[in-house]
Amino acid sequence: MVASDAKRAADRSRSPVTKMSTGEVSWKKDSAVQWFQAADPTHQHAMYVSATRTKGPGPCLLQSHGWLDGTLLEDFDPKTFVAMKKDTWPSILPSPHLLFADRSSGKAAEAGVQRRVHSHHIRKPSSEVPELSLVFVRWGGEDAVSGPGDSEESNDGDWGQYGCPASDHYMSAVVRQGLMAHPTLMGEDKLLKFEVFSLFVKSSKEFEAIGSMAHWMAATLKGKKSATFWMVWPAEWEDCRGSDYAAYIGRHSFFGAMRACESVGIRTGFPHPADQYEQITSKEWMATLSLQPKAMLPAAAMVSKANILCDPKRAAKTALDALTYIRSANPFPIEDGGQAAPSVVNKDGARSTFKGVVKLGWSWEARYVSIFKGEEDLGAKLTKMVTEPGCQASSAIVQEWVDFDFEMRLYFLPPHDWTPATKLQPTRIQCNAWSGSMENGERRNFHRLSKELVLKDYWKDDEEAWKSAKKQAVNVSQDLIAWLLLNNADPVPFIRMDFMLLRLGPGKARVVFGEYCEMGACCLGWEEGPPTVWRAALDAALR
Repeated sequence: MVASDAKRAADRSRSPVTKMSTGEVSWKKDSAVQWFQAADPTHQHAMYVSATRTKGPGPCLLQSHGWLDGTLLEDFDPKTFVAMKKDTWPSILPSPHLLFADRSSGKAAEAGVQRRVHSHHIRKPSSEVPELSLVFVRWGGEDAVSGPGDSEESNDGDWGQYGCPASDHYMSAVVRQGLMAHPTLMGEDKLLKFEVFSLFVKSSKEFEAIGSMAHWMAATLKGKKSATFWMVWPAEWEDCRGSDYAAYIGRHSFFGAMRACESVGIRTGFPHPADQYEQITSKEWMATLSLQPKAMLPAAAMVSKANILCDPKRAAKTALDALTYIRSANPFPIEDGGQAAPSVVNKDGARSTFKGVVKLGWSWEARYVSIFKGEEDLGAKLTKMVTEPGCQASSAIVQEWVDFDFEMRLYFLPPHDWTPATKLQPTRIQCNAWSGSMENGERRNFHRLSKELVLKDYWKDDEEAWKSAKKQAVNVSQDLIAWLLLNNADPVPFIRMDFMLLRLGPGKARVVFGEYCEMGACCLGWEEGPPTVWRAALDAALR
């Protein structure tokens, strides 16, 4: 009798499913199966599989999604499955070699706890590897990142229904509407073909430890392709407490960790590869590209912190000398209105009234931008900017003022085989205006503008000026996107570019380039925007 029971148990382990006369598949109790672990990123106390057996100096690698081994605790007939009734779902006992931990506390979970899983999340034991291994590098500090709808003062420039990339809600949507909706990662058999891990980081110091984990992490990921999604932001500020500073990481630690992962073959899938992402977010391109006529940039120059602290008056003088030279060497076309400078106030170049802005690289949400008027004020604003408590910036950017009526934002999704010889058209164009004054330090709200509002309220129904501005912005964008290839020969899967527009007269408009905005930048009310971006990022990661 005992031998007979052993034989039946062995038969079950060899054949976890049987086909009934009706054609339905029935799963037997005690069968060895694989089940799909799926821990929602928004669940604060979700159980993740710990990939690290011992606690090292860095963050733990925790698995939220992927196929795991287990045993079926009871017979399961798919005919009895009701999606809305969890007690009809297959009951699984996870393999004892799996270690589960609470994502928030890190405490180990009780072993031997059964799981109810969706009928689509169970399969025969298989050695098939995932198509993609994805690692979210995400914030795990005490101060939470605000999610969608957390702001009391909403406006058109808010992050919208998904929240910002550092929020749990955003990452949850990436899984549901990105990974689970991707045709390569959700096959015709409805079985998911990816795994997701998370590295929860609490500080810049923890980020530094990621480099020492990179080789081990690369060996842990089982996918045919692997990629990291960096869901925190680089900054030049000391780590600070408070929700306003949540998810900001010192840029040296940040980019060091990115490059360490890339050096062992784990590609950066979001936002951009390290060198390119550092190039975009440093904003140094505002100065280095401003001598290029095709870039249509305001004149800008970098000023070192050492020079500012040593002699702010001299630093201000040399900065204005540089702006004067750049504008004389690269004037805007005279035929656009008879004015070589992009602002009326600076057309004569007088030092006492010269107007511009001081800004820092690696600053976000329009923070750390200050207007100056005249050489003396520039010296004072430079000093104030680089001596803010906690500021670790090594330089500041000084840029001339630009007169404009509103902004035009172009969204581009270049195909992977794009070359500059092929003209790109934007997937979407948006316009916006701002309320509130930068000069008075007021909170500035963002307002989207339709083409109809632009023509009616701003441009006196000048359709020709609108067409001219749109054409100019698209044309200038071609060289700006091509310039990004100099740093990384793969075309960016996504880039947003912002332009400042001014109507000069009937049928005439001036277009001045304002900013590169990385993958993950705010889509400004474009509801399909984030899922479109995720699809582009995943397509690139799977190539």
